[in-house]
Amino acid sequence: MSPILDARTRFAASAEHYEQHRPSYPDALVDWVIDTTGERPPARVADVGCGTGIATRLFARRGFHVVGLDPNREMLSFARAKGGARYVCAEAASTSLKTRSVDLVLAAQCFHWFDTAPTLRELARVLQPEGWCAVFWNLRAPSPVMDEYDALIRSFSSEYGVLVQQEAAPSALHAAAGVVECRETELPNAQTLDRQGLFGRAYSSSCVTHGVTDRAGFERGLSTLFERHQAEGRVELRYRTVCLCFRIRWA
Repeated sequence: MSPILDARTRFAASAEHYEQHRPSYPDALVDWVIDTTGERPPARVADVGCGTGIATRLFARRGFHVVGLDPNREMLSFARAKGGARYVCAEAASTSLKTRSVDLVLAAQCFHWFDTAPTLRELARVLQPEGWCAVFWNLRAPSPVMDEYDALIRSFSSEYGVLVQQEAAPSALHAAAGVVECRETELPNAQTLDRQGLFGRAYSSSCVTHGVTDRAGFERGLSTLFERHQAEGRVELRYRTVCLCFRIRWA
């Protein structure tokens, strides 16, 4: 099964957890994208692989005219319930958008799922000739809590390789054919969670939903992690928000 087809179904079971417990992105990320690309509201933006619309709404609140696209209807149902933009059921390599119809493409926490070459060709089609892509991820940042959380998933999930692929995605995209004028930044980000939130964050990950068979053991590990690190009933997960802005050119 291709990554795009897999992504169409693999997040259905975790859509509610994804909406409630996934972290957003720093406001400074939007500032950096604006400064780097020169695109300003009300520029036309397509958020491919928008999921529940976390990044879609972040840019829409700044005044951009945003359409969110995702192949997963369960995820889109949460995006549409929150509103803030128009949402379309479509894949990154087949967006259904008109040629030269957008100024900026976003892809938040998802580009590692895409078939790179067909997706880049499709994005080049829908973008204005000098349009930009802004692709970003919340990646793990070293901390005692995050290190233990990562080790727990490594121990219990048969799909830990998904996280390895995600961590490697920025470097892979730098080297992809057609990617030019690539600029990168890294910003600190964090998420403070109570016990329920920590469990929800874990089950928002497809590698936990689909890769953990010993759920009782995994949840005991989560409980131990929480009790070891909590302060006033909360723990902090730290992230590195890594963003690439680039244009697409074909030889």
